[in-house]
This record gives sequence, C-alpha cells and structure tokens, in this order.
Amino acid sequence: MNRTGHILFVALLFSLCCFAQIGMNLKAEKERYLRYEPIELKLLLRNYSGNTLIFGKGEGTGEIQGRLAFMVKRHDGGSVPPMAGALNPLEGMVFAPGETKELTITINQFYDLQKDDFYKVTAYVDHKRMSKAFVSNSVSFEVREGILIKSKVIGLPTESDNDMIKSINASLMRFNDGHDDVYCLRIEDEKTVFGTFRIGPCITGSVPQLDADEASAIHVLVQVRPRLYCYSVYSIIGGEAKLRQQRYYKPDNGVPTLTRAPGYLKILYATQAVEGIDFRYGKEAWKK
Repeated sequence: MNRTGHILFVALLFSLCCFAQIGMNLKAEKERYLRYEPIELKLLLRNYSGNTLIFGKGEGTGEIQGRLAFMVKRHDGGSVPPMAGALNPLEGMVFAPGETKELTITINQFYDLQKDDFYKVTAYVDHKRMSKAFVSNSVSFEVREGILIKSKVIGLPTESDNDMIKSINASLMRFNDGHDDVYCLRIEDEKTVFGTFRIGPCITGSVPQLDADEASAIHVLVQVRPRLYCYSVYSIIGGEAKLRQQRYYKPDNGVPTLTRAPGYLKILYATQAVEGIDFRYGKEAWKK
C-alpha cells in the first residue's frame, strides 16, 4: 500500500471509530486450541449511543430488541453456521450510555469448531433503535488434535447394584499450543466430551502418571518444572467434568510417584510445595 492509500485507510478507520455508536474489541486468549477445549473470546463493548440499550426480547412483544452474533469462517473461506438453539449472549443486558462491559464468550458453545482448521471470528451487534449493525475486529485461531500419551477406561458408580455400569475414557495428551508442548486431559464417553483441561508443560524425560480412585475420580501427576510437580483430581459432577483439587509438590528423597494404597491413591517421595515460595501465585503456577 502506498502512502496515499495508507492515509486513506487510516482516515477510514478513524471515521468508523468516530461514528460507531457501539465500540467493540474482540480478543482471543490463545492462538491454538485443543479440540473440544473451551475457546474463550473476550469482547469489550462501549455504549457511545447516548441512550440506554436493552438487549434481548421486548417485554410482552417477544420481538428481539438487540443481539450479539458472530461470523465464523474456516481457512478455506467457508462459513460455520451457528448450532441449533444457540442463544443471544446479550439476552437481558441493560447497557447504559457511556458504559463499558467486558464479556467472556465460549464461542464453541454456539458454533461447531471440532474440526482441525484455522478459524476467523468477527462479532457484530445490532439493535432495533440503531440504523445499522456494528462490527468488531476479527480474531484468528487454530484448532488441533493432541497426541495421545496414555488413556484409562473408568467405570462410574451406580445408584443400584442392578444398574448397568457406564464407563468413561480419560485421555492424557501432548499438545503444542503454538509455543510449547503441554499436557492436556480429556474426559469423554462414546457420545459426550465431559471436559478438556490444560495441565502444564511437557518436561523432557519426565513420565506423566494417570490413575483413578475407588470413587472414579481421575488423578493426574505431571512434572511442570525441574523441581515442581502438579497433582490434579477431576470428577464428573452434574454431567460435567470439573477440577476438584489441584496441589503442587516438590521431590523428597526420590521421584514423586502416584501409587495405589488400599482404598486410596497417594504420592510418594514428595512434600507439598509452598505457594509464594516454591511456586508463584495463580492457576498457571509452572510459569516463572
């Protein structure tokens, strides 16, 4: 683009920002996601309209007053349609003049992004009181499958001794997030993915450990730094896999090992690490 074209382009952007009644900025938290992992986008909205805007369906009429929607494109330019029954993320929101709101949108709750591909997402907001829709910047990210390291089939407790026993599969995978290899856990059965989690970075030479206890909770122990191990416990609660417990350990007279004792799992050759001394605060404690 020559200098004249660049000046015109900047002027056009400036004019769009100046006359936009809804300011929008969209951001993807990561550049690469594991299949079935929640893909969370941050959307910053600011109301420049000078009026209070109410989103969702109007009282008594059922008519949609305003909505937030997305345009999702694959690498080949094809569009990804919204899933059936997708909701309006702004349903019921009251947006005061001059107000700023930050939303977290799990975009793969609304669009099927299970296939390995590059995706580009653009948000737009329209409202019956405004003459046109307002469009955000576009964000791009990649969805890829991980490499299976180990898996375990686990039976679930039943309410009665006569009930059929259902089983789930816990898969520990290696996944490149665009910068580093990380350990991830996926919990699923033949029909449903109950949860996908990032655990920590892959350390060369370390052996990750995966097991289940008598209550079918899934225990994972991985080394995340030279002298730091992450111990996580996951359970299915209300039809969804959730992180129930996470602790950090440091070696003590050996290599920390997840072992089965009568009735429970425990870690040998380790003492619990102290937050703020042995590792930093925050959910990604392996980062220095």
